[in-house]
Amino acid sequence: MAASPVRTGKHASLTRKEAKRLTRDRLLAAARHLILTGPEAELSASAVARRAGVAGATFYEHFRNREDLLQTLADELFAGVREELRQPRREAVEAPGDLDKLQEEFRRPIQIIAANPALFRLALRARHQPSSPLGHLSRQLTGSLRTDLVEELVARGYPAATPEERRRLEMVADIHIAATETLALGHVSGRYPDLEEIVDMLVLVTRGTRLVRDRPAVER
Repeated sequence: MAASPVRTGKHASLTRKEAKRLTRDRLLAAARHLILTGPEAELSASAVARRAGVAGATFYEHFRNREDLLQTLADELFAGVREELRQPRREAVEAPGDLDKLQEEFRRPIQIIAANPALFRLALRARHQPSSPLGHLSRQLTGSLRTDLVEELVARGYPAATPEERRRLEMVADIHIAATETLALGHVSGRYPDLEEIVDMLVLVTRGTRLVRDRPAVER
């Protein structure tokens, strides 16, 4: 039997399922606004419901509690970032001598961050909050990016046969992540306004870490 329509305006009607989905979307949009404009600790079920324009009890029809909402919100905020970075990385690996491809690999994350500065700052802030669902997802995203970069380095011929070599590649990946985040922060704050200058600097960092590939044995 078809779901009963629910009147939502002068010219439209929705099924109950559609109306419920829209209410959930409104709650998530309200939570997104609140989390990007204020501290996570002040986010509450009542504040989200009030911002979404629904009754407080409606919140619990969609989320078990505040933590469930934060987990869902974190998934929504961070889920697409890793996938969006994969294509330029894949293209750069497939054309190792193509400088344009390498530059695009570094350009893309800066562009994503510049388009979402509040989300970027939230990810940095939440990363150092052990009990935060957003922090967990932020750390998970960083770990996933590290894994992706290590796989790229292996594909580029970096040695990874021993635990020591693998650890060294993780250090190289962390260097790239830290350099990208630091320069991106300078970009969104206006300190480093020239995107292409940032890309050139990140390419220089890449050239420096090639020593790990060319001289894998480190003398102590």
